[in-house]
Order: sequence, then structure tokens, then C-alpha cells
Amino acid sequence: MNIEASVPLASAKRVAKKKVEQSSLIKYRLMIFSRFILAIFGGYYFAAIAATLIGFLFSTEPSKANAVFAATMLAFVIHCAVFIWVFLVNSTLKVWLGIIFPSVLMTVIYWFLKG
Repeated sequence: MNIEASVPLASAKRVAKKKVEQSSLIKYRLMIFSRFILAIFGGYYFAAIAATLIGFLFSTEPSKANAVFAATMLAFVIHCAVFIWVFLVNSTLKVWLGIIFPSVLMTVIYWFLKG
């Protein structure tokens, strides 16, 4: 009788363990999806606002086109670096704050400089 009683208990533990593993797997996949979305769209906005700000700050050169061209080329490098950085950081909160806060700061600086 003891053997029969322990079998359902063991299977209940397996089911509970499976549910825990499944919920942690879903959390992990959502975290990776969140980072991927941030790397694509957040990285794009970060690179775009950085290029806009750089192009605006260095437009005092004789050729404004050179400043815009250099800022655009630098934006590609910035977006790639941000994409890689998003997946290197351990904390997802640090990643979100590390992209959103500087992007908002650069946007505000650009608004004040543009007038």
C-alpha cells in the first residue's frame, strides 16, 4: 500500500516541476523578446537621435553635407553597438533604462538647441 500511495505523490511532484519549468521558460522567452524589440526599435531611435544631434552640432563646417554624412555613417555603428550591448547586460531593467534615459536626454538637448 505504501508503494501505491507514493506513486501519485511522485507524479504530482513531476507535474508541479514541469509547470514551474514551463513558466520560467515563458518568462525567459518574454525577456529575450523584450530585449530584441528594444534592440531593434530602441537602438534605431537611439542611433537616429544621436545622428541628428551630431549632425546638428557639427553643421558649422563649411560643408553641412559632410557633417550629415558622417553622422549617418556613425549611426550605423551606434545601432550595431547598442544591439550587441542589449544582450550583454545581465539586468533587463538596466538595459531599458540604459537605452530610454539617454535617448530622452538627447531628444531634450536637441529640442533646446534647435529652439
